[in-house]
Parts: sequence; C-alpha cells; structure tokens
Amino acid sequence: MNQNDLKKIHYYSGWFDEALPESYLESLRNDITERKSLVLIWGCWAGDELIDFVRDSWLAPGGITFDEYHLVDNRKTKEEGHKLIREASALLLLGGEDTLQAEFFKEYELSTPIKETKANIIMGFSAGAINMPSKCISFDDGKTTIYDGLGLDNFCYIPYLDRHDSIEKNLFPLSQEIDIYTTCSKSFIRVKNGEVAVFGNVYLISDSKMDAL
Repeated sequence: MNQNDLKKIHYYSGWFDEALPESYLESLRNDITERKSLVLIWGCWAGDELIDFVRDSWLAPGGITFDEYHLVDNRKTKEEGHKLIREASALLLLGGEDTLQAEFFKEYELSTPIKETKANIIMGFSAGAINMPSKCISFDDGKTTIYDGLGLDNFCYIPYLDRHDSIEKNLFPLSQEIDIYTTCSKSFIRVKNGEVAVFGNVYLISDSKMDAL
C-alpha cells in the first residue's frame, strides 16, 4: 500500500432520493481536504441534471461545495475523462444499471485513473458502490452475475439488504469466497486503510453467516 492509498477514504451506500443523512454529511465535512473539483462518474447515458441533483439536493444543504463540478459519461472522450478523474478533489460514482456501468468502466479503462486520482474521497452510490470493490454481484433482470470490480477494497458490497429476500441462495455461496458488506436504507459504510466504519443498519456476510455490525 503506497502513501497515496493511505490518504483515500471510500464511502459505500445505496441511493438517497432526497437529502443525504446528517451522519454522512458530517463525516464528509471532516474527511474532505480539498474542494476544487468534484467529478461524477456515470457511464450509462448523458445526464447533466445529475450534477444539479448532487450539488443542490445532497451536498450544498450540508455546507459542502466545490469550485467546479464535472460529469464523466459517454459523451466525454477517454482522455478527457481520465484527466478529470486524475485531477479531482473528490470522486462520486453514481447509480444506475450496475453491469452497464461496469462495461463503461472497462471500455473507458477507468480503473487505473480512479486508483491513481489525487482525490482523497471516493463515494459510491448504489451501482457505483457495487462496482467499487474487488468482487461484484448483480441481480439485474432477475439474473445473478458475479464479476470483478474496480478493486478499491477487498470485499463485495450490496446495498438495499431490506429489499433482498433470497440471501441464502444469492449471497451465501459468494460469502464462502469473499466477505460481503450489505446495508439497509439510509445506511452506509466508510473505509479507510482497510478499516470499515459502520453507520446505520449494516451486516457482514461471511462463510455463509450473517451478523449485524
């Protein structure tokens, strides 16, 4: 682990339709060291309105503002996207269809610039959070797909535990290979130097056992 990795903090959560929880905002206010540019990474289709939503509904009400806001999606060239990501103060990986987003990450070769970004904060919401760790599991269209993620942390992450009704069938087999962190609505985890901090209702699934944290 190099010195740049030691400075990075990763947030994993589901989607928040309205405001971010105060606990999330308070943690962010303490963690963000630079507020020059926030880069949102999307990848499914064009969506400039997402900048307005993140800025005005999530961050600004908590007193968190940046000088510049950028969106990396399929309208940007690979080179433009890489430059924005590498120079960002913070990264935010948006929600959507997780496997489509993973395909975009692969097509645009985003794993390296995300890992090498100077940003000390990387936030993942819903699909964005699912795609951040080393292993991912998707249930799109009723089909279970396991694939490699960005590899920012060595576990699997699943949001919306309260919406899953087949934990033993869908998650226990994978938990024999890798730990799975899962959160309920309005909950999240924060990871720094491999240490996981829990906010709200969070569970660890490991070796086919599920424990509340």
